[in-house]
Amino acid sequence: MKRVRLIFNIFFLVFVLWPYTSIADDNQCVLLLYHRFSDEGPQSTSTSPAIFEKHLEYLYVNGYNVLPLDQVIESLRGQAILPKKCVSLTADDGFLSIYTNAYPLLEKYQMPMSVFVSTESIDKKYSLMLSWKQLQEMSDLVDVYNHSVQHLHLVEQDLEVLRGEITHAQKRIQQELGVEKKYFAYPYGEFDDKTYGLISDLGYVGFGQHSGAINRNSDFLNLPRFSMSGPYAEMESFTLKIRTLPMPIEFEDPQSLIISENFKPSLTLNFSRELSKNERQQFSCFVSGQDQPELIWMASNKVSIKAREVLPKGRSRYNCTMPSKEVGRYYWYSKLWLRLNG
Repeated sequence: MKRVRLIFNIFFLVFVLWPYTSIADDNQCVLLLYHRFSDEGPQSTSTSPAIFEKHLEYLYVNGYNVLPLDQVIESLRGQAILPKKCVSLTADDGFLSIYTNAYPLLEKYQMPMSVFVSTESIDKKYSLMLSWKQLQEMSDLVDVYNHSVQHLHLVEQDLEVLRGEITHAQKRIQQELGVEKKYFAYPYGEFDDKTYGLISDLGYVGFGQHSGAINRNSDFLNLPRFSMSGPYAEMESFTLKIRTLPMPIEFEDPQSLIISENFKPSLTLNFSRELSKNERQQFSCFVSGQDQPELIWMASNKVSIKAREVLPKGRSRYNCTMPSKEVGRYYWYSKLWLRLNG
């Protein structure tokens, strides 16, 4: 009888628990963020079409699974399993160069992309922006989601202004394209607590502009995407980032981006597992425009991160990485801060 029980326990461990442990580690994806596809636009928001083709070619040749954004999100929020080497392409704003320069390449490699549009620029027929007709023509490979009406900075706005920016844009996208899925990319990747709460109340998935991979433990009101504009689009940066892993974080405190008093903010990360001594030693963080911050390990699964100098007005980041057991692959985490005054 004991032998039967032992065999059952081994079977349960190997065939029931172990696969789910693997799933928890493997079920992840990297989201990439583009804006313009041009050699002439501002470097901070532009990607050369030639570089973009190199991205697609690399993904194709190296067996990456480039999936529609909706498939990625629904899989992570449900029980479906994502394939390994998962990548999803996104673009913000709705520039015309998506149609003229990016879409032909998406067709060539048969890869999907999700585009977040601000609807006023389409309705007013701005010359550098997409039209509803062009979005319809690309619908075989391009999904369209919400990026507000006017592309306002959604910080310190009245609640009704926020609500109108989100819900009216959603209505126009549904009227023109029949899209009902509630995905929202924050203009400039920035928001305050009021906007964050409204996105939650309205039932949206939110997308930011900070870096990192995503999994089931990610904040679905502020999902990270790696920028692929300017120098970040270079192949060395691209190949590093598509191989990143989500930092195994269960909770961060604070979740808010806004800093209004303590301009050397302290961030506490609670990890979803205990980190080994070696992992803790190799866990490294950087602050925008500064040296490394102060790290205080409170437990093997809990660390406090604090800038050594005052953060300037505007946006700053804490970026943290940690080598994985796979050579050349890193866990990655980014925290965006937004100082509004002082």
